[in-house]
Order: sequence, then structure tokens, then C-alpha cells
Amino acid sequence: MNIKRAIISVYDKTNLEDLASFLFHNGVEIICTEGTNKYLEEKGIPTVKMADYIGFPEILGGRVKSIDPKLAGGILAKSNDKKHEEDMINYNIKRIDMVVGNFPTFEEIAKKTKNEESLLEYIDIGGYSLLRSAAKNYKDVVALVDPKDYQIVIDNLEDCGDVPLQLRRKLALKVFFSTSKYDASIHKTFSELFAAEKFDHEFFEILGNLRYGSNPMQEAILMKFLGKESFLDYLENLTFHKKPTLRIVKDIKLLFHLASFTNNEFLGFAKKGIFVFGYSSPTEGEKEQFVRIIRELKGGVVYSDDLNVITELKNSKHDGLMTSYNFEKKEEIISFKPMVFRVNKRVLKRDEEYIVDGDLVAKQNVQEIVLNLSPSEELGFEVAKIHKSDTAVYVRNNLICSGNQSCLNREIALNALENTLEKFEVCLNEGTIIFDSPINSEKIIDAILNSKIEKVIVPPTLPGYEKYLKILEEKGVTLLVTQRRYHRY
Repeated sequence: MNIKRAIISVYDKTNLEDLASFLFHNGVEIICTEGTNKYLEEKGIPTVKMADYIGFPEILGGRVKSIDPKLAGGILAKSNDKKHEEDMINYNIKRIDMVVGNFPTFEEIAKKTKNEESLLEYIDIGGYSLLRSAAKNYKDVVALVDPKDYQIVIDNLEDCGDVPLQLRRKLALKVFFSTSKYDASIHKTFSELFAAEKFDHEFFEILGNLRYGSNPMQEAILMKFLGKESFLDYLENLTFHKKPTLRIVKDIKLLFHLASFTNNEFLGFAKKGIFVFGYSSPTEGEKEQFVRIIRELKGGVVYSDDLNVITELKNSKHDGLMTSYNFEKKEEIISFKPMVFRVNKRVLKRDEEYIVDGDLVAKQNVQEIVLNLSPSEELGFEVAKIHKSDTAVYVRNNLICSGNQSCLNREIALNALENTLEKFEVCLNEGTIIFDSPINSEKIIDAILNSKIEKVIVPPTLPGYEKYLKILEEKGVTLLVTQRRYHRY
């Protein structure tokens, strides 16, 4: 076996006993820092203390324990470089073939303390340097930072006595990523502590390619925030031979949120990232009408928990069908024309979100607004919160409908709502309207009164527009004014 000497210094000791035991029983000399040495000795695995190996004790309260030319030289020496070989002989440096190390994420540490001195003491120096050195010299040294990779290294060493170059490269890349993320979290922690947030860091996990981005001429890669929950974690593409587009993913995200938000059965249609029409707890008659009308539309995504609805739309011209139904035979899905996605409902909440538009990036806090509403009104209010200003959402009994979003003004949003309702053979009559911007014209008041709307939900009014709310109150319309604006942007 090509591994003769290894350094192990880890915070996360998951799977460590298996790796260390394998190395020891294959004659590998294991060099450890105090904490790791104690852990492995208790497991019956003999190791050499790093202080004994380099002939120098840990000093400065543990700040200096693994910074030494014997360690760095043994890791960074190239096997095919004669000058390196000469230096190693002259200075009695032994080659090190493997470095195993990890450290706690700085986010974990920052949750425990905000004390500056304590935080500074937690910054890893030596172990961090050893890992980067091993990754730099990956052709000669195996760098291991992730306990999940221990077994594949063991398997390769058992099979052929070495770790293939391709795997060494992969492991080295993981080290560089881990150390860069570690540095970024240190910077973020101290930026917040020193109130000097000039830069921000986010890391993304690449999930794969999309069919295309905003239009068929654009390529796109699908990513999610690293280490954070996403609706994509609870989504299974049953038509795995097809890839979604960005537009489809936006519709899926919206419908996933709404379906997860309610415990009732949900039936909905979204297109271009806009919730268009749907029901909470639909009746059989409403399902039949929905299918009949929706079948004539092209594009967009339909959500239903009813297998019959999904099956009725198997030859439709929609982009996708979503359901929580668990298909026993996934092979039958291959014959569906739309893509089919199975969801595991989960309410996901974020404290902040990013809005990206070309080279412009905005980061904003997400503030929850809790209202006492009926289940259908709650869904309608979620639609208003998700959509861009201006939009109007209509709720009547178990029906939820939205005509458009990002309209020029509230009047146009109301017209778009009426046009959409007409498409679905519904009249704007009674029920509740949710605006995501203040009412600011008599035309809106007239439309509300003419349609006999019973309830209006709006954000706080602007100066000079109080008169419109007063008119509605005098006419007996129930008003619910929230404490703040709630649309996304």
C-alpha cells in the first residue's frame, strides 16, 4: 500500500475509527494532535503525538501545534523532484502521504458566542494549512476533509493499494471549497461583529442543467443555497428523461409553497411564475370544470392531489403536472406529455432572500404577517405576498384567483383579474379581494361596490387616500388593513 504515513487532526470524528483502524492494521504511521490522539488511543488505535513527532511541544495555549517544516515539508515535497528529495534527506524530513482534517463551521461557533476574544481563539491555523498543503500536492498526498469520503478511500486502498489520481483531484477540490467557505464564514462573522459589512458571501450547490433559462436561446444551471433547505429537496422528477426550464421551476416553486401551506386538498394552476386559478378543497364538480377549461390552455403547471385529475391531463399541452400522489408504477408516467413531479409537502421559511436582476442583487429580510383568515383567504394572502406589486387576488368560498402581477397600477390589476375569471367562467361577485398596494382611485371603489365585494384586505394606506377606505367602510365592506406592506418587490 502506497500510504505509509498519515496526519489526522479532526473536529468531526464521524467514521474516524473505521479509517484510523484500517490505516493502523495496514502498517500506516498515524500522527495526531492531542485531542485526536486521545480519542483514538481510547479506541485502541496507537498513534504518535504530533509534538513527539516534530520534537516540539504545543505552545501558546495550543495556538501553535502543527506549524512546522517537518510537517509542511513532508506534505509539500514532490516525489519526482530531485531537489526536494535532497532537502528532505538533509533536514531529516519524512514523507507524509495522507492528511485527514476538518474543523467546525464558523457559523456553529458564532451561535455559541459573540465574544471577540473567544471567536478569535476558534480560528484554525495549523490544521487548515496542513489540509491546503495536502490539496496543493494532491498527486503525492491524499487530502481528506469530509468523513463521507473515508470509505471510498478505504475501498480503493483495499482494491489496488493506492488512491487514483481522479479521486485525489476530487478530494483536493473539496478541501479548497471547504477552506474557502471556512474563510468566508469567518469574514461574515467578524463583519457583523465589527459592523463593517462591505462584502457578503453565499455558496451554492449545483444541481444540474436546466433545459434552458428564460428563453430557448439561453443555457441555464440550476443551483440552491448550500446547506439550506429548498423545495427542490422535496421534489422528484418522475419524467426524469426530461429537464425542466427556468419558467417551469418558477411555477413549481409557487405551487409547492401553496400546496404545502394548506392541510386541505389543493388544486391550482400557475404560469410564468404567477398563480392564476385554483381551489382549496375542490368538489368533484369543480375538478371537472377545472380540467375541462384548463385542458384548452398551453404551458404552465397544474397541481393536484387527485390521481384522476392528473391522469385526465396526461395528454395536455401543459409544461408540468405536480402531485403528492405516490405512484406505484412509475413506468406509466413515461407516456405523459407534460413533465410530472411528485412532491413531499413541506413548509419552508427563510429569514432573508436574494432578488437577482442581471448585475443587480438585493438582499431583504422576510417578515411574516399573521392574520385571522379563512383557509382560502390565507392561501389568497400567500399569493399576494409571493407576487410582485401590483396584483389583485380574488377569494370566494374555496376559490382563489389572480389575474396578473407587476401591473402598471391597481386598476389594470383589477381588470386583469376580471379577464382571468371570465376565462374560468367565474364572475367577480361577492367574496374577498386582496390588494398588495393601497387603494388609490374611485374606479377601484366603484368596481368593488358594483361587484358587491364583502371584504377587502389591503396594506396601510398612503397620505391622502384614507377617503377611499372610509367610503368602503360606510358602504358596509369589511376592511382588513395590515400593519405593513407585504408584496415581495
